[in-house]
Amino acid sequence: MALKLNLDIDLTRFPHIIYLLVIFVASRLPFLDLGFSAFTSPTDSDVLAVVNSAYLLRYYHIYAVSRFPGSPFFELYNSLLIGGGWLATNTATMIFSFFAVILFGKILNILDIKNKSILLITFAFIPVIWINSTITMDYMWGLGFLLLAFYLAFAGKYNYSGIALSFAIACRLTSVVMIVPLLYWMLQKKAGMNRLYSFLGTTFFSSIILFSPVLYKYGLGFLKYYPREITFTEVYYGFATQILNIPAMIIILISFLVARNTPKKDPAFNLSLFVVLIYALIFIYHPSKPAYLIPAIPWGLVLLNKTFPRMIVIFVCVLVVLNGIMYFDFQGSGEKIKLDSGSVLKNYEERKMNGINQSQEYLDSLDTFLKEERSLQNNISR
Repeated sequence: MALKLNLDIDLTRFPHIIYLLVIFVASRLPFLDLGFSAFTSPTDSDVLAVVNSAYLLRYYHIYAVSRFPGSPFFELYNSLLIGGGWLATNTATMIFSFFAVILFGKILNILDIKNKSILLITFAFIPVIWINSTITMDYMWGLGFLLLAFYLAFAGKYNYSGIALSFAIACRLTSVVMIVPLLYWMLQKKAGMNRLYSFLGTTFFSSIILFSPVLYKYGLGFLKYYPREITFTEVYYGFATQILNIPAMIIILISFLVARNTPKKDPAFNLSLFVVLIYALIFIYHPSKPAYLIPAIPWGLVLLNKTFPRMIVIFVCVLVVLNGIMYFDFQGSGEKIKLDSGSVLKNYEERKMNGINQSQEYLDSLDTFLKEERSLQNNISR
């Protein structure tokens, strides 16, 4: 007798939510006390910038953006936790990441998406989410507030959706682009112009309030960005190891050619496509680390599920999750295919080797520098 898997279990309801919580926390616990990040990439310096901003605000009552254009909510929140070191800030990210996972599960319920249990598990354990849910960075915070904005919009609470979106913007300014798909959804639901204007007004004024520390200190000068140079090889490797590996890409490509089923007049499909295209265009314009694509991940999973047969969805989801444990390197020297440790395992080893020492060294140097600065200022004032 063939074994049938029930892939439509609601993992956000008791008792399944408890099982999901236990597995989620157990998979993150080994990473939480391994420093603020791995520090194996030049872009990991962003983490130190966040730490610097939080440290200055907590101990010296000086607000400075971690990096332009600023993440005021995330910076202010971390200033409350930085006294507990990386264990406190990483744990906060993990907790909020689980909140994002549950929100995605609720969204799958509202949109009546099939295969929702495997989609939710894949979302929780795709390497780019797994890794970034245990470090002191704003990617998962921005995603959590974005998912809250969509959840509230789907529930018809548009003003609250605008407030949630403003918090996402105050974590990552690029979240502002999600105004467009949210407006699309509201128009599909015939919300009415008054409610649309109310949503836009709420989003605008809430964002201004949250960005008031940045505006007060920098004026409109905060609207700048200093991109880092990154090679195509780095972009490709990050995408292939943390989002879609080569086997999954091949399966999706072949299935798209021979087995796709593009829904017609499906608002959920169109919304998901809209979000994925927006972030894909941003990424193509300025390719960088895979974490920049995190806001598109949940909607990419919805697209996958609506476009391909169930077995293809299962196969791709399994490959995506396994990508964190093992990686098929098709460019291994002298070999056609080389089996390597997955990105999650590598991140764990890198953080054990580098994360703790570099995090502590930075905190010590920051403390020494700021004490010397304060001593100098006291001497001058005398």
